[in-house]
Amino acid sequence: MNGDGNRKVTIMRISLLRRVSRAIALLGTLTSASASVLAQTSLIEQGRAALGRGETDSAVGILEKAVAQSPQSAEAHFALGSAYGNKAQASGMFGAPRYASKLKGEFEKAGALDPKYIEPRFGLVQFYASAPGIMGGSHEKALAQAKDLKAINPLAGHRAYAFIYTQQKKLDLAEKEYLEALREEPASPKAHSYFGQYLANSAKNYAAAFAEFESALKLDPQYMPAFYHLGRTASLANTNLARGEEALKQYVAYTPKESEPALANAQYFLGDVYEKQGRKAEARQAYMAALKLNPSLVKAGDALKRVS
Repeated sequence: MNGDGNRKVTIMRISLLRRVSRAIALLGTLTSASASVLAQTSLIEQGRAALGRGETDSAVGILEKAVAQSPQSAEAHFALGSAYGNKAQASGMFGAPRYASKLKGEFEKAGALDPKYIEPRFGLVQFYASAPGIMGGSHEKALAQAKDLKAINPLAGHRAYAFIYTQQKKLDLAEKEYLEALREEPASPKAHSYFGQYLANSAKNYAAAFAEFESALKLDPQYMPAFYHLGRTASLANTNLARGEEALKQYVAYTPKESEPALANAQYFLGDVYEKQGRKAEARQAYMAALKLNPSLVKAGDALKRVS
């Protein structure tokens, strides 16, 4: 391959790494809170709240202090790694590798401090499977992490293997992992939701994705991530919009837990569902709510201009 070809491949891989970094960062994001409440919360919570508002530089500073104060806290290292993931995603071609390396380092520390902590281990799977080799990416290392993760938590392990196979374009193997997870844990709403996300994002089988999210909610009507993903899928597919609206309304009335989708994103997809239904006034309100929660959510800003 010539020099231009190598450069194009590198750029594509860094672009993929940025998308993965965004996903990783969402693992550590919580919704925003008022200033008076933040003053009473821990540094980790403050950092996550800053991430939820899109204030990445502020989050990095706060979470670096959290790690300095509590160097043996796996949670602090994971949160800081998530912030570095946001920073990598926002950085240019030459800045992304530095923050990606920091992300990897913090997740490795979190996993070493607490070997049963699932989120940083899954974050490492995402990193190794997506990063270019010159930035530390390695499918072998990703598979090793997935193997360890499966020993700790079989469902998380299946999801990790499926992620790797999806990156390798081996969709038959990815789907096999999700189906095996469902055979092992048929009553797990999380297993159905994970499979639904795969069907919507990779297989583009929206009808099957809706069925999985509905199965998750039948098993546990309070499993809130399924409401979010059902609504998001309605937005992406431009179908089942009434059900998508209903689901997103339930989610935006909820306070997400760590690693659950941010409210700003839910408001954005609710606005998109309204817009696709021709209800511009309601779409405008939802997009404004998304921007209030996260002023840096570019897609919400662009959508607001479209309906204003």
